[in-house]
Amino acid sequence: MSSISSLSRAVSGLSASQYALQATAHNLANVNTPGYVRQQVLLKESNYYKIGNNGSSNLMIGMGTDVQTIRQVRNMFLDGAFREESSRYGFYNSGAKAIEEIETIFGEIEGENMQGILKQFNKSLDELSKHPDGLEARGTFIQTAVLFVNKANLIMNQLEEYQTNLNTQITDKVKEVNRLAKEVNMLNQKISKYEINGDNANDFRDARNNALDQLSEIIDITYSEDHEGNVNVLAEGFPLVSGGIVNKIKLEQAAPNSPFVSPVWEVTGNRVFNLKTEISVDRQNDRGSLKGLLLSRGERKANYKDTENVSNYEENVKPSIIMRTQAKFDMLVHSIVKKVNDIVAPITNPTPPAVPEKDKANAPYGLDDSQHIEIFKRKNMSRYTGDTYNGEDASDINSLYSAGNLEINPEVLNDYDKICITKISGEVNNNELVEKIKEEWEKASIEERPGSTSKLNIKNYYKGFVGDIGSMGESNKTQMKSQEVLINQINNQRGMLMNVSSDEELGNMMKYQHAYNASARVITVVDQMLEQVISRLGLVGR
Repeated sequence: MSSISSLSRAVSGLSASQYALQATAHNLANVNTPGYVRQQVLLKESNYYKIGNNGSSNLMIGMGTDVQTIRQVRNMFLDGAFREESSRYGFYNSGAKAIEEIETIFGEIEGENMQGILKQFNKSLDELSKHPDGLEARGTFIQTAVLFVNKANLIMNQLEEYQTNLNTQITDKVKEVNRLAKEVNMLNQKISKYEINGDNANDFRDARNNALDQLSEIIDITYSEDHEGNVNVLAEGFPLVSGGIVNKIKLEQAAPNSPFVSPVWEVTGNRVFNLKTEISVDRQNDRGSLKGLLLSRGERKANYKDTENVSNYEENVKPSIIMRTQAKFDMLVHSIVKKVNDIVAPITNPTPPAVPEKDKANAPYGLDDSQHIEIFKRKNMSRYTGDTYNGEDASDINSLYSAGNLEINPEVLNDYDKICITKISGEVNNNELVEKIKEEWEKASIEERPGSTSKLNIKNYYKGFVGDIGSMGESNKTQMKSQEVLINQINNQRGMLMNVSSDEELGNMMKYQHAYNASARVITVVDQMLEQVISRLGLVGR
């Protein structure tokens, strides 16, 4: 009986060592596999049986070695910290990239920048003031106006193109969320299926954890594992994966007449994100690259009209980096255009419901006695229909004197004599109106920000505008870099625990190989003993 027990104990050791060798070989085979977590076989002593007493002590005999479990060597708290900080990094990284693109578009670091063009425009006014009837001075003025319009249109068009690019990224991110949610649900089913039968599903768990890592960077998630090994995931507080069901996200139009999309839950039709709430570290809602992209893009293209209603600006425009930039930049462009046009082609200011008309009493002349010819023109709308002024309507972008919708009036572009800056018909060398334009240029008439009592002139407004962009960029970049450092620290800690060390695994392989050989040797010895006993007992019995 003792020999049979010894054989059983040796077999258990042989089996345990074999499991350990298989796990070690699996680790070594996946040493460079992304997302793989090293596996460890936990061995434990089998049951003990009492075979007698030795005074006050019990005589016990062990029944061998059991495999307790094959576990993944990972820390759930480090996983949670990594995913939380990765989500914040994704949010601030999206904002930092958007501001970096905006800075590139404005080109204030290098190239032909708007600040330089504004200086040229102001300088051309000085020259025009000295020689109001000189075709060279008039030509220089118009050419700088062309530069200004082209740059303003280019900036606004590039901002809109970048919005479109962000819209594509948002679409891709939503598809990725749906794909990862489906993958998590599929892996839940596989893990539950294998583990309920007592099999090892650690490789599937690695894949699921990798999917959760990717998902956390895109959208704010919380998750928990049930007793069957299924992970239930909440995204922005809504069940994304729960009870074997995946609630997909679909896309719908972000705003009326907008070409952009917004993510909504397919099952309820509700928006996935509430972007009207303040985003801050204290509120712990600065999470996910998808939210960062949505905030950067905004729901539509903005213009100077969005600055006229303070509550609308604060609620719907200011939270978006690009919409805020569009609205404030367009306010500058519109102010410049209005200052010039209202002097060279003035309109009346009647009491509503009467509509503005040509101000014939105060209209200046061109050198050829022309009147009411504006410098800056809307691309698809004339300034007047007969004597009636075609006003600006926020619902019709073609009616706005807005960046992207401007051109230099072909009449003055082709004939500088038609620039209406002569106070009296036939009079030359009168710079009164040019001086008035220069006075308006230097006048502090643009709100520093919508609703502000502080007003700035053109130069100081643009300087503050660019400074605000730089300040936003610095804030986002600082936060992003801080998150990057934190993520690297956590990931290094995870790596020390989870990553496969080939040296350590080779050492384990030698250890388990020796243990395997020792158990095999015991079996050989017991086998020889039994053979001797059986053989000799057989001879005696004959």
